[in-house]
Amino acid sequence: MSHDSAWLVEEASLVLVEVTLDAVAEMGDLSLTQLRALLAVDRHGPLNLSSLATRLNMSLSAAGRMVDRLDGSGLLRRFPAPHSRREIRIETTSDGREVLERLRSARRRRIGTVLERLTPDARAQLTHVLQEFTAADASRDHDDL
Repeated sequence: MSHDSAWLVEEASLVLVEVTLDAVAEMGDLSLTQLRALLAVDRHGPLNLSSLATRLNMSLSAAGRMVDRLDGSGLLRRFPAPHSRREIRIETTSDGREVLERLRSARRRRIGTVLERLTPDARAQLTHVLQEFTAADASRDHDDL
């Protein structure tokens, strides 16, 4: 891969990071880590606390405190695992899924604004290249915002 390609991908990723951070700011009191937790549980849940902590690369106690806050806010729900009453599972609530949809909608709106500035041919080319780029990274777990 050429240096120019890597640089351009990095520049494009910075635009997307800014779009995401702007969308996160619209979510109010939720931190980026809390939103990542909601996304991980929504995509892979229900999860136990240990699995969530591993996915977020944080300690079990920090993950537990975060889940406490999200549970208290009504965005996550804890419940006993069906196979073991000692294991607690975590899942998103309808309010949690609504927050994630608002985040996704805000990002899509902001990205759409940028895409509207491109010609139809440029959008078609970008779509094709992004499909190939995403497929090349298919082995990665996509929980990140």
